[in-house]
Amino acid sequence: MESEERALPEQEMPAAEAESPLPAAAAPAECGEGQAPAEGWGEQAPAAQEMPGTPLAQFALEQQLARGRRLLDEQLRIIESVDPAVKSLADLRTQPEFSHFDKLVKSGMTISDAYKLACFDRLGRQQAAAARQAAINDVRAKEHLAPVGGGQAAEDGLTDEIIRNYRQYNPRWTRAQIAAFHRSYKQGV
Repeated sequence: MESEERALPEQEMPAAEAESPLPAAAAPAECGEGQAPAEGWGEQAPAAQEMPGTPLAQFALEQQLARGRRLLDEQLRIIESVDPAVKSLADLRTQPEFSHFDKLVKSGMTISDAYKLACFDRLGRQQAAAARQAAINDVRAKEHLAPVGGGQAAEDGLTDEIIRNYRQYNPRWTRAQIAAFHRSYKQGV
């Protein structure tokens, strides 16, 4: 049974060495039963992280960079939801409030919060203008529902087209005469 237990670690050892980011010299010496690993081996791992050229340090650096990119992308998505014109850091630099934004970020604020604070006035004006334009567009979209004859009806209910039609047959009639005749005509119908 003891020989089987010793055989398993030896079979797993080559796979562990292949996956290990540490150089082969940093691997522990094989020890027999009752022997402790070489002194100082357990202490080499933190030293390897501090050494910039080691694969472990490079891996840690890559992980930090990937995390930073994810955070930056998330912050840029938040900013883009507030201001669709901003899609990258280069777009942020072109904003008129960049110096104020930069100071806020350097003071410790998140990028999205600093952008919202620095650009609050401009973004508020843009939203108000967009709301005003949306209201204008809604009114214009309903112009096709105007009364037949086009244009706005006056207090007496006559449109320009109705007046033109009456004057075509009675050119001397005044607007008051046309309105009186039109009222009597509508009551009789």
